[in-house]
Amino acid sequence: MPGGGKRRVLLVLALLLGAGLLAAPTASAAPAPPACPTVALFAVPGTGETSDAADPAVAVGLLAGLTNPLAQRWGDQISVRYVPYPASLDRPVLYPLSELRGADRLARDAADVAARCPETTITLVGYSQGADVVSDVVHRAARGTIPLAPERIAGAVMLGSPRRDPEAANLVDTPGRGILGPRPARELEVYDGRVYEVCAPGDPICATETLDWRVFRDGWSSGAHRAYPDLPIAPGGLPLFTVLERGVDTLVARGTVTAFAAVGPRAGP
Repeated sequence: MPGGGKRRVLLVLALLLGAGLLAAPTASAAPAPPACPTVALFAVPGTGETSDAADPAVAVGLLAGLTNPLAQRWGDQISVRYVPYPASLDRPVLYPLSELRGADRLARDAADVAARCPETTITLVGYSQGADVVSDVVHRAARGTIPLAPERIAGAVMLGSPRRDPEAANLVDTPGRGILGPRPARELEVYDGRVYEVCAPGDPICATETLDWRVFRDGWSSGAHRAYPDLPIAPGGLPLFTVLERGVDTLVARGTVTAFAAVGPRAGP
């Protein structure tokens, strides 16, 4: 990876999901009320991983490998909510309506937390179709079309998004674009480095050049599209989920009296 890419990832280790750290409560601040956690993490599962009737409190799909350790480590200091939506390609609803339902639900739930809990740090992570949902919401917030101000979004990460823009901030230098075509990257400038794409090399959903229905239909189950938990992120080749966990750990620890004592020593680089 070129030197600029290494510098970018180094910044991500400190800023990912937390470029808005100034919005998080400081260690000396009074603890948040029980209903208002230090960090609210909204996770949006991928195609086929959830449904409209799913329990938001139950981790499902690929992202469970990221959120379960965080929930176990931080308890009430972090609220992890999984967004229920159809997550379908054609049944029970067509993909565009499925994604729209997910984006509407995420926008509503995140806006509710933002309104009720002014000191809570709000973060978003989506995988696959869920990444499309997160992309939709951060763009809507940037345009001011939902009651969620972009400054309330401390960080958002989109894994394997079919709307990936190669010109947007990416943690991996992968050629190609999302199979459905990107949303305008200029709308993300308001986030000042708080929104990131991650596209695994060879992932047909986020690293394609042309729209092909067969790729769109079959690519969701490909090996590359499911490689994100262990995808190496330079420098040091840390797995992606380790990098993301550390970013969230930093956010939660900054808002607790015990600070990093609760995180404990970390193995590895």
